[in-house]
Amino acid sequence: MKPSLILLLFLFSALVSGFLLYFIFYVHRLNKTLQRFQEGDTDAALPSSSLPVLSSLSSRQAILTETIRDLQNMEKLQQGMLALEKKERTQLVEEKTLAQQLEHQLEETRQANQRIFILNRDLEEINTSLNEAINRLSALHQISRMLGMEHDKKQIFRMALSLPAELLQAEIGHLFLFDKGTGEMNLEYSLGLPAAQTLSRRNTRETSPLAGWVAANKKPLLIPDFRLQDTFSPNCEMGYERKTSLTVPIMIRDELIGIISLVNRKNGQPFSDNEKTLLATIASETAMAINNALLLEKIQKNYFSTIESLIMVVESKDMYTRGHSERVTRYSLLIAEQMGLSLDQMEIVQRAAILHDIGKITVELSILNKPTALEDSEYDQIKLHPLIGYRILEPLDFDERIKLSVLQHHERPDGKGYPKGLREEEILLEAKILTVADTFDAMTSARPYRAAINIEDSLREMENNAGTQLDSEIVKILCKIIRSTTSYGTGLMVG
Repeated sequence: MKPSLILLLFLFSALVSGFLLYFIFYVHRLNKTLQRFQEGDTDAALPSSSLPVLSSLSSRQAILTETIRDLQNMEKLQQGMLALEKKERTQLVEEKTLAQQLEHQLEETRQANQRIFILNRDLEEINTSLNEAINRLSALHQISRMLGMEHDKKQIFRMALSLPAELLQAEIGHLFLFDKGTGEMNLEYSLGLPAAQTLSRRNTRETSPLAGWVAANKKPLLIPDFRLQDTFSPNCEMGYERKTSLTVPIMIRDELIGIISLVNRKNGQPFSDNEKTLLATIASETAMAINNALLLEKIQKNYFSTIESLIMVVESKDMYTRGHSERVTRYSLLIAEQMGLSLDQMEIVQRAAILHDIGKITVELSILNKPTALEDSEYDQIKLHPLIGYRILEPLDFDERIKLSVLQHHERPDGKGYPKGLREEEILLEAKILTVADTFDAMTSARPYRAAINIEDSLREMENNAGTQLDSEIVKILCKIIRSTTSYGTGLMVG
């Protein structure tokens, strides 16, 4: 074989071998790059080549690589979208759960607010009830204290009715007392009625069948609405219509003393069971006060009877003044009646007139019956009798005005009287009446040292001394009474 041919074959073989080696190396590099693409390195560059075949292969590989890259990006994008969608679904679930939780919490809050509202309403009702209970207990304590401090029977009657009537807003009220002597319940005090009806003394059967029922059964009677019952008539004989009423007995142990009855309310509401209990409690407190007042009145009557006996003893010592206290009492009451004094004031005048000379019990008989003018020392002893009379009465539970009238019945408007020399404005009205009546009887009665002065001369003398020794208005009234009764007082208890 020719050497040139051998050389040619060798060169061809070397060329083919080199191309194969280059191709294998290029493919290796390309595989490396593809492997990097597969591993996620999208920035890996494809190997370049000057050979057309390899360049075409590289271009196709580049396109494939781009496609793979796009697919990978799309896969990543899809995975991202799936992840985002999953996240959104998770958020939606969480939001739905949160919304459900919020709705549940809102419902719980609404229910809690409703419970709080109910509790607040109940608490307000409890507070209102508690305040009412406290106020009523306070009022009950006040009523009990006031009743315990009072001893005057009429004042106790007034408070025993007016205080609970004010507390329970009653329009009309009655207080009845049980009369053991007649066995009847008599109306002693009323509220909300005309004065004539309030002051009249009526039997309970005439005025209140409610009180009659309570007296018979000795237990409280509550009628919330008269329209819903047919036992008792809503029309009262005292001139009003009953709408609601509350009547309770006043008891000491098992003994009936009286009855308190409240009728109708200023606010138009019916009386309740709680108020029945409250009024029954007040009646229980009232029972003791009324019982004490009645006992005190009985004691006072016994005292008064005893003192009247002492007055008789005093007057029996002085033959010239027998019947003096009785006559002074009569004149005093005539004056008080003409002046329009109240029943209480007339009672003060009556008792003071009977007792005014009680202090003379300590004056010696020789002085009282002395036929000649008294010496200064003897007159000084006589002048002490108003003060002694006051001291005799002072420890007794009499109205203070009775005691002061006895003390002041020789005082003068000009301040020259005794025992204290009081002036006109300092002297009680009852004492001024007593002074005028006492003076008139003393002048018209015979004395050991002088004969009785006739009535007209006595009246003129009193008129001359009006404004100095005697109250001028009261003197005018007495003169009018004496002169108008009969001619010069004929028929009056004089002398």
